[in-house]
Amino acid sequence: MPFDGLVTYSIINELKEFINGKIDKIYQPNTEDIVLILRREKNTKKLLISINPTSSRFNFTEQNIENPMKPPSFCMVLRKYIQNGRILNIEQISLDRILKITIEVKDELGYANTYYLISEIMGKHSNIILTNSEYIIVDSLKHIDFTISSARQILPKLKYELPPTKEKINPLESTKDSLLKILEENKYKKLSKTLIDNFYGISNTFCQIVCKDKADREIHTLSSDELDIIANNFFYYIAKLKSNLIECNIFINTKGSKDFYVFKLANTPDENLYNTASQMIDAFYFNRSSEITMKQKYKDLYKLIESIFEKTNKKIESYVNKIEECRDYEKYKIYAELILANQYSIDTNSDAVMLQNYYDENLNLIEVPYIKGMTPIEVSQQYYKKYNKNKNTFEILSKNLEDSIKEKEYLETVLINLENATDSETIEEIRNELILNGFIKKKITNKSPKSQPMHFISSDGYDIFVGKSNIQNDFLTLKFASLNDIWMHTKNIPGSHVIIKSKNGQVSDNALLEGALLAAYYSKAKNSTNVPVDYTERKNVKKPNGAKPGMVIYYTNKTIYVTPSSEKIDKIKIAGK
Repeated sequence: MPFDGLVTYSIINELKEFINGKIDKIYQPNTEDIVLILRREKNTKKLLISINPTSSRFNFTEQNIENPMKPPSFCMVLRKYIQNGRILNIEQISLDRILKITIEVKDELGYANTYYLISEIMGKHSNIILTNSEYIIVDSLKHIDFTISSARQILPKLKYELPPTKEKINPLESTKDSLLKILEENKYKKLSKTLIDNFYGISNTFCQIVCKDKADREIHTLSSDELDIIANNFFYYIAKLKSNLIECNIFINTKGSKDFYVFKLANTPDENLYNTASQMIDAFYFNRSSEITMKQKYKDLYKLIESIFEKTNKKIESYVNKIEECRDYEKYKIYAELILANQYSIDTNSDAVMLQNYYDENLNLIEVPYIKGMTPIEVSQQYYKKYNKNKNTFEILSKNLEDSIKEKEYLETVLINLENATDSETIEEIRNELILNGFIKKKITNKSPKSQPMHFISSDGYDIFVGKSNIQNDFLTLKFASLNDIWMHTKNIPGSHVIIKSKNGQVSDNALLEGALLAAYYSKAKNSTNVPVDYTERKNVKKPNGAKPGMVIYYTNKTIYVTPSSEKIDKIKIAGK
């Protein structure tokens, strides 16, 4: 992430509004974050300082952050030494990613003591350190002893020293001539590497903006005019930074992932622009955190459902095999009755007897296995017992098989809904649905807001709604839709329920086609061609008693065949956009 010295400079410019303000409250939500509530007159803001290796930063935040019941020890140290302290200065060290806050605190006798809160934002080496006026470390969020680093220890009572860095030039204090001289001295090196190696606070993103397509060129391959343009660009953006003329934006980088910077890159949409660096960073990391949380929730839940799905498949296979074993239970009843009918003519020392089968229309002989040494009545009773046992087993297993097949069909719809989920609320709703139906033995969580069905508008103005979970499918079909609205679903394929709201009892052919595309796209047949989509009026759709969420029956339907694609779906307008 390009949280470089220039981004740091922009953030610190924002923080400076609280010089002569005070640190009102201090919180430590977890082992990696500190939140300072800064107040000056009637203005109050939350300053988040994070040393998380993947998201180290400091910025004003609007996010609600939960705090532990018992504050950690470092939080208690900060509260003891600097809470209610007056902020004398907020500064950046050498245009590096280091924030230094100077705080004045009066002791019980009214004497003023000075402390420095220093935040080093350096990926996995990030830290938050409190020192006294002599730069003696009071405490730090991470303790670094000689077993971790032989070059620099961060421990209470040691002298604080800045992180070791290569001697560089501060671009805010540099000139065009000095830049051109550096380029000449490094003419056999890449342009971007030369800028990064010789100037504080410069990142690859800044080089991309300044040098454009020449960033990876060796300097000697560039003409003097090209170098002159690059130097002018360099100081043009440095001048913008000094004047706080920044264009905070979130963009897609060359690797295809999201990034942020304080100068606008080409092709950045206007909706991705922010007024301040803090707003940009807050939005970036909040969305990133939400995406990570959602991916983890998705992964965990998908794995759980797949496990249940596999168990259901194994149950179905087991039921099928056992049903096959006892499918011929009727023959044991025939054996029992034939033995009883012929009990006086049976040789009880035989292993099998040939008897005339009067259940056969041709009265053919049938070989009946016999248990040597037992009376015909005893053998007949054994066969009756086997008949009853196999019959009961067959009936119970057949019912279990039917239930398991329905369970499998239901789980298939849950997996499809989960694959189509685009927000944490939908994932949580799917989890609650599984809890409600006994697949997960946990309490239903009601903390997260309920997810809403997807709402599209056809190209000729009809409202189309798509369920994102089976609970939403039931809501759309059984409660939301009017009797004359159109209900759609892929034919014999797991997927979402689609409702097209009618106008005066009518729905256009175009709306039907677009609704069918949505039904096919949000189904298991998403990547198939000529997908059959059934549709009928809502009044023809019923839910059987005891059916699982999303399971319905319908009649008098028609079928449309469509081939879904993301390009076709993107052309259907989403309501509110």
